[in-house]
Amino acid sequence: MNKVRKFSLGKLFENNKFVLFISLILAFAIWLGYSMYGGEQQERTVEVPIQMDSMTVPKQFNLQQFGEYSNSAVTVTIVGKKAVIGTVNADDIVVTASTLDVNTPGKHTLPLSVSIDSSKDFQVLSTNTLSVEVYFDTYKEVNMALTVDLSQEPTVPSGYELGTVILSEEKLLAHGPSTEISKIDKLLAKAQSDKELTKTVTYDATIVAIDKYGNEIQNIVIDKSDEITITIPVYKLATLPVSVEFTNMPEGISTDDLEIKYSVSKVNVAGEEATINKLKSAVIGTIDFSQLNETKNSFTFDVNSIAGIVVKSNISSIDVDVDFTSLFVKKVALPVSSIEIVNSSSYEAAINSEEINVNVAGLTNEVESIKASDIVAVLKIDDKVKTGENQKMELSIKINNQDSMWIIGTYELNVNVK
Repeated sequence: MNKVRKFSLGKLFENNKFVLFISLILAFAIWLGYSMYGGEQQERTVEVPIQMDSMTVPKQFNLQQFGEYSNSAVTVTIVGKKAVIGTVNADDIVVTASTLDVNTPGKHTLPLSVSIDSSKDFQVLSTNTLSVEVYFDTYKEVNMALTVDLSQEPTVPSGYELGTVILSEEKLLAHGPSTEISKIDKLLAKAQSDKELTKTVTYDATIVAIDKYGNEIQNIVIDKSDEITITIPVYKLATLPVSVEFTNMPEGISTDDLEIKYSVSKVNVAGEEATINKLKSAVIGTIDFSQLNETKNSFTFDVNSIAGIVVKSNISSIDVDVDFTSLFVKKVALPVSSIEIVNSSSYEAAINSEEINVNVAGLTNEVESIKASDIVAVLKIDDKVKTGENQKMELSIKINNQDSMWIIGTYELNVNVK
């Protein structure tokens, strides 16, 4: 039976190979510890952003910081053991600019102080600068009108004209340091423009504040909700005959059948080229045909309200006469029983009249043949009607199967609604 040998540490150390192995491990551990925690210290640089102190003194004088620091960061040289120095970053170092001496507007040189995280064993050797320049001033704002500044003055060929320049914003708010704001002479809306134009153009503008010497002012803010644009209208010139339009005109009648006189027959106009090219006349207004009677009907129209064009002639209004003295008119008695009531309401309605006299007009004596049975009259009632006796309600009237005659005027009935 074999006997179990007991382990002997002493005999293990009598083994040369084991002793060599242990020696190598101890040597490596000593070298590693010395490299990390002993020996020469190492240096490295860290970029650290500058912080401002509490600014207690400037705030007492209503001073604010404007613009960026002359240096946004400081290069800090640090020294320490290798194991520590490699773990240091910008968050472990604080560079502070002191404002204790800032009590007047202007550019100030602020001393810098450096502090470090005390939990890490390293020191600051040096910094690349000991101070930083910062601009301080009181705050001011001003609302100023914009001045258009084009790269070249636009022109138009013969037969066209330039309109008044249009800015998308007339005024803008400029704010910032009082000293700089007080220097503003103009707010320019600058744009690169074309030389000759034949149609309306719009340019994107750059806003610049300048002083009285033409120098651009820095360190200010100009508020704008959107991009500023400069529109230069270009109008085509033309001479057009004057005309009016009619509503409620019977289908069998045209303006050629009417005797229409204008105080001015032609006008000089200006407008967008596409608009002018489509126009055969300058329509100065609209006349309701049903309001014309058997007399000389006179109207006055403001020429400044013509849509799409501008009248260049030296006039403000034009008189229009529609002569219907030769009109044939017949009065027809329309019995209430012939009136159709269209009631879409929840009320009861009854006409409180016996008959109504309707004036029928035409350009020929064919009007004399019209009878009450040729006239269609409709009374429409809906839920918007007012309740009560003798409510005034308008009657819709037309002539059946006649396109060259019409009803003159408007007509109302007394209606009892409950």
